[in-house]
Amino acid sequence: MEAHGLSKKELEHVFKFEGFGNKAGPLWFLGIEEGGGSIEQLRIRAKSFDLVEDIRSVERIGYDVINRHVPTWHIMSKLILAMRGNPDWQEKSRAQEYQNTELGRIDGDTFLTELMPLPCPNIKAWPYESICPTKEAYTAMVRPGRIRWLRSEIVQFKPRAVICYGKGNWPYHKEIFGSDVKFEDELDGKIQIGRDGRTTILLIPFLSPDLVKTAMIPEIAKLIEFQP
Repeated sequence: MEAHGLSKKELEHVFKFEGFGNKAGPLWFLGIEEGGGSIEQLRIRAKSFDLVEDIRSVERIGYDVINRHVPTWHIMSKLILAMRGNPDWQEKSRAQEYQNTELGRIDGDTFLTELMPLPCPNIKAWPYESICPTKEAYTAMVRPGRIRWLRSEIVQFKPRAVICYGKGNWPYHKEIFGSDVKFEDELDGKIQIGRDGRTTILLIPFLSPDLVKTAMIPEIAKLIEFQP
């Protein structure tokens, strides 16, 4: 037992965390890492989280999911509503309703996963020095295996679409799908699109209001044929 208070088995468990929602659902969202994160939260996750969880499970670590404004989740919700052809997809209250009731639910249409398994407050922060000395060392140790895992899961579950967000990670997203998948620019190079069998892959900017503006959402939605 190290200073972080996690056993070897518990550490293995948190490093293998897969995501929130339904892996058999048609829409996957792939980011770099969850927000938040601390050793204290990791201990709770190690003891109470399964490898795949309903998004409401984050209430166990102190997050109030219902009516909590999370910009990334809010844009996801608007995008899904636009894909469905919902006429009021732009309405904040409608997006909040979708987030509250459908996004990342274990029996729903979406699966939210990450390139890296441990939550961090931001891309530069590293609250886990007692587990691994630096974020760079952690990334080098974990990312190759995570890419292999994501590749195998996508092949197995064949989602209708995988929406990879965060332009700085596009090279790693492309590595998941291999050299056989060719990507082409769309929306004047703001996004890229590729196809692997029945799966449409979109590479888009990070899901923040500054980078994915409201006017972009229906343009992205047009690239994916989706009905619930």
